[in-house]
Amino acid sequence: MNLLTFRFRESQAVDFYWNLELAKRGSLREFKVHPNIVIYESAFDLLNPIQVGHALSLAKALVLDKRAEVFSGNTSLTMGTVRDVLQCYQHSMQVDDHHAHCWFKIRLTFDLTVTRFEVESEDVTKSFVFPCRSAATYAYGIHYEHPGTIDDQLDSALWRAGTRWCPRLTDLSEIKLVNVEFQTKR
Repeated sequence: MNLLTFRFRESQAVDFYWNLELAKRGSLREFKVHPNIVIYESAFDLLNPIQVGHALSLAKALVLDKRAEVFSGNTSLTMGTVRDVLQCYQHSMQVDDHHAHCWFKIRLTFDLTVTRFEVESEDVTKSFVFPCRSAATYAYGIHYEHPGTIDDQLDSALWRAGTRWCPRLTDLSEIKLVNVEFQTKR
């Protein structure tokens, strides 16, 4: 699941040969689907830091190619998101503790006008660790009154952000939510 696959067509564009050279840095395959149509597919192992750099270079080069595709497993991704996530992932590989780069503390607030409970003043806001700095802006929909669990809401936010395929997120069991219990005043 840590493979990222790029697929693009042969073209007359000036940057095609540069894209092909970048694709050769991964495991490149060539398919002739028609005498005049050749499709190139290149896979990169995201657990290898060198391959991450090569995949990032190819993502940057293909971001303007409307016919280029990128996949993580069977999931189709957008090239712009892949470029952004790879850049963030590459930065996380350059620090000793990736949690220091990836994990982001966010605060959840209660709307006390619709809440039936009285809360202590320090309990008005709660916080927890969001596992992806680049997806933290998608945490806007996470709140305690939601019928889904916090874990489900968190996973949904990661999917909305397009970062769920990042190798840093393969196992969310490390994430321990902080202060998620709603404390009522006695």
